[in-house]
Amino acid sequence: MAIKQYNPLTGGMRHLQTLDTSDITKKTPEKSLIKPLKKTGGRNNQGYITCRHIGGGNKRMYRVIDFKRAGEASLTVKAIEYDPNRNCRIALVYDEKGVKKYILGYKGVKVGNKITDGKEGEIAPGNCMELASIPEGIMVHNVELQPGKGGQMCRAAGTSAQILGKEGKYCILRLASGEVRKVLLTCRATIGVVGNEDFNLVHKGKAGRTRWLGERPTVRGSAMNPNDHPHGGGEGKCPVGHDAPRSPWGRRLMGVKTRKSKLKSDRLIVRRRNGK
Repeated sequence: MAIKQYNPLTGGMRHLQTLDTSDITKKTPEKSLIKPLKKTGGRNNQGYITCRHIGGGNKRMYRVIDFKRAGEASLTVKAIEYDPNRNCRIALVYDEKGVKKYILGYKGVKVGNKITDGKEGEIAPGNCMELASIPEGIMVHNVELQPGKGGQMCRAAGTSAQILGKEGKYCILRLASGEVRKVLLTCRATIGVVGNEDFNLVHKGKAGRTRWLGERPTVRGSAMNPNDHPHGGGEGKCPVGHDAPRSPWGRRLMGVKTRKSKLKSDRLIVRRRNGK
């Protein structure tokens, strides 16, 4: 997918880079597959901010994506659409009975493509099947962690996992982060790579564009007062004054492991993303 650059007619356009939208074939979403999306402003049910830097942004409707792709069906791609809630495209598909649903747009998706859902199928991009039916070396996305729960891994633009081998009742996958882990062979996955792989080349160009996306400004801790942040206070640009960088609430950051120890899923991780 091509990247569009602009002449610097204004300061906000000087470094602006956006994605080419010529691949989108339908501009309005399917009414039966959308539902309201309420904004939280980063606040919980008591009104306290639990996630900073969230607020504002354009109104959105949530597109209901079928991550499970359960059952046996033959599908036809009818349209490719933009989804404001994710960084990849989505594809509108119909089955033989005319039932509509959204799926993640895979790399190379075109209107009129025929894809299948089932336990087995042809090894072609867009087809969903169990990992037991997919040979080694194939790239997959939208991978389930528990059979029947729906895809949870490799759903972002340009991501995929590679099947390295099969061992007993498990399939060994190498994720985009470099982590190697085991997944049950009865879990489903979709052949191919998630589309819109050039999404990481987008440059917003101006602060206002991030506000459209619902992101509020982030202030450095060292620019705050000492009663607002552990890094705050002092004359000029001072060091953090601690043995390690701290969060606004005093927790150690940057290099400190936060994953809980003795998780059940530890036994399924063959190699972590840091190579250990």
